[in-house]
Amino acid sequence: MNRGKGVNKIDTILFDVGWPIIDETEAHRAWNQHLRKRISEIRNKGVSEVVVSMYESQAVECYAPSMFSYVIWHLVHPDKEAFYMLRSEFDNFDFFQYYSIQPDAAEILSRLHGTFKLGLAANQPQRALDYLDSNGILKYFDSARVSDEIGYSKPDVRMFLRVLESLGSRPEQSVMVGDRQDNDIVPAKQIGMTAIRLLVGPHRDQKVRYPKENPDYTINKLPDILILPFVSEKLK
Repeated sequence: MNRGKGVNKIDTILFDVGWPIIDETEAHRAWNQHLRKRISEIRNKGVSEVVVSMYESQAVECYAPSMFSYVIWHLVHPDKEAFYMLRSEFDNFDFFQYYSIQPDAAEILSRLHGTFKLGLAANQPQRALDYLDSNGILKYFDSARVSDEIGYSKPDVRMFLRVLESLGSRPEQSVMVGDRQDNDIVPAKQIGMTAIRLLVGPHRDQKVRYPKENPDYTINKLPDILILPFVSEKLK
């Protein structure tokens, strides 16, 4: 865990949804199984988990906006028709049936709620809000808007600014918690937020490109947020 800059005046915390709050492990596995099956049907050639994993690593390393699109394209290149067909299947895949809430999420959010203003900064469909609500999570957020409603998607800094505006918060008094260096940490720091990187999910090994893009804190699990100075001092 890295020690960050002075954050005594932090009053707002934004969270990404996929991986920090929702465990997407089984959904990720289910999609990859579906993709491998479809590639085999389309190309009459099997695709191993190792190959899919290799392309996922490449996508993470090169800061590809969509890891899934990157993988699909590299499996079917140069067949654009196959790419768009599989990308459409991805868009319509029912990931939600495989999702689960991270074990500690409800407890952590309940402890932060009321002491900090909490908001979502997530590239998600509106359906994600219903999922969080049905699992007793949405009630902890003072701003519950996702990219579908806001009209901007990370890493566009306007998304962060819109969420902070809805909370009446300023970037220099706010924190972003996310798993992706490219989508969460970099844009948050560009507008002066404190950035916490949570090392979970397929982007856990994503490299920092420049010193100025280093997260202010790095944590291995969500409960570690409670021992960060700006949190622990306020929760005493």
